[in-house]
Parts: sequence; structure tokens; C-alpha cells
Amino acid sequence: MLSPSRHVVLVLAVLLALAASSGAGATPVPSVEGPFRLSLGRTDFGSGVVPEFSNVRNFSFDLDFAGPLRAGQLYTNLDLDEVRYRISGGLETNPPTPSGFSAFALIRDASGEGPIPASDWIFQSSSVNFAIAPDAELGDGIQLTELVEFDKTGAILEINAVEWGRLDRARYHPPELRLFADGTGLLRNANNDSKGTGTVNPATGEEVRIDFGDEYVTRLAFDPAQITLIAAPPAVPSGVGASLLPPGTRPPRGGFVPPVPEPGTAMLLGLGLVGLSLRRR
Repeated sequence: MLSPSRHVVLVLAVLLALAASSGAGATPVPSVEGPFRLSLGRTDFGSGVVPEFSNVRNFSFDLDFAGPLRAGQLYTNLDLDEVRYRISGGLETNPPTPSGFSAFALIRDASGEGPIPASDWIFQSSSVNFAIAPDAELGDGIQLTELVEFDKTGAILEINAVEWGRLDRARYHPPELRLFADGTGLLRNANNDSKGTGTVNPATGEEVRIDFGDEYVTRLAFDPAQITLIAAPPAVPSGVGASLLPPGTRPPRGGFVPPVPEPGTAMLLGLGLVGLSLRRR
């Protein structure tokens, strides 16, 4: 029969072997802790902004998320806090577009009509969609090359600011932005509808009913490797997870935090055996 001390040594050896085998091949899933901001605008595309119908060139989007983002996942309005955007340009006048306007400027941030809270964004059927590649390196931010197609059209990013049933100002021009894996994109007005709210266009006296692209269409071209959607996060000490930080602290905004592995069942069983052996002594 083994002595108690030898029994403890044997159990510890088995425990270490199990830990080594369970850890082999385990790859932690990268994550970006929130809050963070997804930003995109005209300057990201350089000369690749080409109006096709009307003349809309100026646009920017800033979407704040609570996070976190993880590689290999699809996100649709996930943990969205707030949306801000700006879009403006000239419109066709001969013949005129359905709005009858010659130009427009829609400003949904603090300097204009105010940002859109997540609750309003979702209620009015607006949406954001993107999927992160399983092998994405999120510690240096998120580039367009680290997004993968999420639908049959080849789209890698969609921001649709449609305002169904909330057209209190008879807007025709909230944007829809779609970027595709082949380096092309589309910016156009969303398909808005008053939906029986009684909202009318003050210029025509008619209810708002507008289809995609009836007001403006702009084609986009880009190099996915040259556009960063989310800036590189501040450095976090290697191996430091949120649960290991001092009480009352959190990771820096947008910080990259390697996940803390959970103890495996074999590890817990081994620790229990060690405890029993020590108790018998």
C-alpha cells in the first residue's frame, strides 16, 4: 500500500498530466472589451466615392457599443448604446426626386437633431450587421479584412438607419450603407414609410413612401486592408482578464482582454483527491 505522502505525489502527477492534456490545442477566443466605437466616413474611401444618382458625397457614422466583440461571431444591434450619423448632398431636380428637395442635410448628433438611442434605433427597424472572422486579431482594432460575409449578397457590413413609423419630420433621406467583400459598397436612402402615422411631406402634402435609392445612390470602392472600423485598443497587461483586475476597476475602454480559462472537470476532480488524501493523513 502506498504511504499517504506517496499517494499525494501520485495524485499531483496525474493532475498535472490531465491539465497538460486538456490545455493542449485549446485556443482562447480573442475579445475586445467595451465600450467601443465603430466609425466610418467619406475620408475612409478617398476617391472611391462616386455618386450615381443625385450628388451625395458627405457622410459619417459613429456607433457606440457596450461590447464585448469576439472573433467568429455575427452581431446585429448587439449591445448597441447610441448611433450618430451625418449625411448631406444635392438631389436631382429635373425631374425632381419624390421629396421635391434640391438638397438636404440630415444630422443625427449633438450638433443637429441629436443622437439615436439604442431603444429608438431598434424600435424604428434600423439595424447594423457585421460578422467577425474566427481568426481575427482584435488586439490591433477591427479592420474590414477581419469581417466575413453574413448574407447571400456578399455583404460584410450593413448600417440601415430606416425610420419606419417614426417620420415625425417627414424624412426621405435616412441612409443605408452596405459594404461587400469584393471591395465595393453602396450608399443610398433607405425605404421609409409613414405607416399610417399621418406624417406628410410639407412640400407636397402627401404621406412619405420612399423606396431604396429613390432620392440618391452613391457607389463606393475601397481596399478592405486600408479601413479600420474600430481603433486599436489601449494595451492591457498580458494574461490580465476583467475578473483578475483589482476591485472597483475595469479594463481600459476598448481594451483587449484575453479570456480567463475556466477550470476543467478533471482539474477539479484532481484537487478533490488531493484534499481527501491530506485529510486522511
